Amino acid sequence: MKKQIMKIWATGVMLLLTILVQNVDLASAKDPDYPTKPITLYIQFGAGGTADIAARGFAEAFGKYLGQPIIPVNKPGAGGTHAAMAVITAKPDGYTLGVVAASNAFVAPFSGEAPYKDLSGFTMIGNFGHYTYVLMVRNDAPWKTWKEFIEWSRKNPRGAKIGNVGAKLSTSLGLITGQVEKREQVEFTNVAFKSNAEILTALLGGHINAYVSPTDALTIPYIKEGKLRILVYLGVKKLSGYENIPSTHELYGFSIPNLLGIFGPKGLPDYVLKKLDDAFPKAVKDANFIGVMDRMHMPVDYMDRAQMTRYVEEVFPKVGETMKMLKEEEAKRK
Repeated sequence: MKKQIMKIWATGVMLLLTILVQNVDLASAKDPDYPTKPITLYIQFGAGGTADIAARGFAEAFGKYLGQPIIPVNKPGAGGTHAAMAVITAKPDGYTLGVVAASNAFVAPFSGEAPYKDLSGFTMIGNFGHYTYVLMVRNDAPWKTWKEFIEWSRKNPRGAKIGNVGAKLSTSLGLITGQVEKREQVEFTNVAFKSNAEILTALLGGHINAYVSPTDALTIPYIKEGKLRILVYLGVKKLSGYENIPSTHELYGFSIPNLLGIFGPKGLPDYVLKKLDDAFPKAVKDANFIGVMDRMHMPVDYMDRAQMTRYVEEVFPKVGETMKMLKEEEAKRK
């Protein structure tokens, strides 16, 4: 009898402890005062570049309105997928976020070059800026217009050596030049580099003919000084004072995806999303952040969580279809 009483008592104690632990876990999980510690922000670019500086400027403003510092961590490599993997595999508690651009990290799943098969493992938080993408040549190049460049390329197959960060059909910029090749019946030579700085050096040194790139603090001075000429925009956005230059969107109906924002892992709790949603538009309007973007020659471009999610869901499946089509055609040529 005594053993039975002890057994019942022990069971009761265990049940009580289980309830207490569950309540503690629930209270901790709700974390009503989130954030209560610094947030890690993975950046898929190397330190010191335009996107890195813009991301750090936003992180400082975002952290100010969230009430906790945001610690930027550069994690470049593998076309941005190293940083993306750090985000997608993180605990969905709001303390691990990432910077996303319409670059390899979002294109890689469709090329089979990412450990993740699609973008469903991410939560879009918001967009804070955009790039102005262009194809540039040296000012002393023989082509004064995009039409002249295409006509020359048609007569000189693979003669146009275009610098790009990475393999052509694994980058969003390469997808645009690939579509141009198909539409205009020309063939370019994609020259892969590790960074935009290397491509710029190669272009200025005459080792390549053209450079596909965002306009930023690195290239704007050369454009304004007349050392580089924009032949065509690869997206919808244009630089002030250079609006007369055509875009692939106007000429062909296609353009590069354009994002510069924040994302997190799938499954972020509602209380975390609410805090992030409340702070994001305040950070976008922060004077110091706007000053950073102005110095980087990057426009502020705000999309809230719903708008960014909708953009990703609409645009990137089309990117996948285009990549598949171009790869199939490339395989046929081989």
